[in-house]
Amino acid sequence: MDEPRDPRPAADSGPRLVAAHTSLTPIQEAWGAYARHQLRCRLCADLDAGPCAIAGQLRQAWETLTREAFARLAGETA
Repeated sequence: MDEPRDPRPAADSGPRLVAAHTSLTPIQEAWGAYARHQLRCRLCADLDAGPCAIAGQLRQAWETLTREAFARLAGETA
């Protein structure tokens, strides 16, 4: 016989599609910049030298964005 063995799935049963233009949040972007720098910087990779000034600035930017986001969630700022 030519009949399929399993029932066909419904047309809308697949996973939801994500738009191609979806971007990360500013906090995720800031963390990504910090992480990418840490992985590529020779000074940051040296355990004895510690993070460089650029890494410090990138981390500070991430921390500032995070603090501001938590403050907004807590209703401390508009």
